Amino acid sequence: MVRVLIQNWWLLAWRGGCALLFAAVAFYLQLVTPPFLLRAIAFTAVVMIFGLLAVFTGVLTMLAALRGSSADYPWLLLLDGAATFAAGAAVLVLPGLTLLRLIHVIALWAVLVGVTELGVARRLRHHIKDEWLLAAAGVGSLLFGLELLPGWTRELQGTLRWLGFYALFSSATMLGLAFRLRSLRFTHHVLEQTPASPQK
Repeated sequence: MVRVLIQNWWLLAWRGGCALLFAAVAFYLQLVTPPFLLRAIAFTAVVMIFGLLAVFTGVLTMLAALRGSSADYPWLLLLDGAATFAAGAAVLVLPGLTLLRLIHVIALWAVLVGVTELGVARRLRHHIKDEWLLAAAGVGSLLFGLELLPGWTRELQGTLRWLGFYALFSSATMLGLAFRLRSLRFTHHVLEQTPASPQK
């Protein structure tokens, strides 16, 4: 698992970059969109940007997982990619998508991705001492999804604000982890063979 992540550190950087782009769009629309005149345009923009980024990111994540060795098959990474792809495809193809449905799709995706990220983080800590960035991303995704799942935030501006802050947090953790893994790309064989000492 750790070898797949190190070899594909650019994938985490891509995910962080996409999250940063989405955060910028969400904050921009939340600040400048008139509540009534351009509400439909803003909603459509959020749906299209999230859907396209999620589909492409999901495909890249699944391809990275499929390149893993059979000895340590990264099924958690594959599940993460499949969930991301499914969420993106759902918001793009669901007929009559409403704001509440969009919130539910994103919330379910965040919960599932949060669980898989925590699972990957647990394995990663066996090889990289004091690695906490992916665990932080997983906890953030899980809490964000559980907060939005009941559909309490039904107003577009409030939803954009929540999405912006979550995407910004996800971007920071993913980019931080990506560049840490990049610095280890020439030592992944040592990390695979020598797990980090358990925390006391």
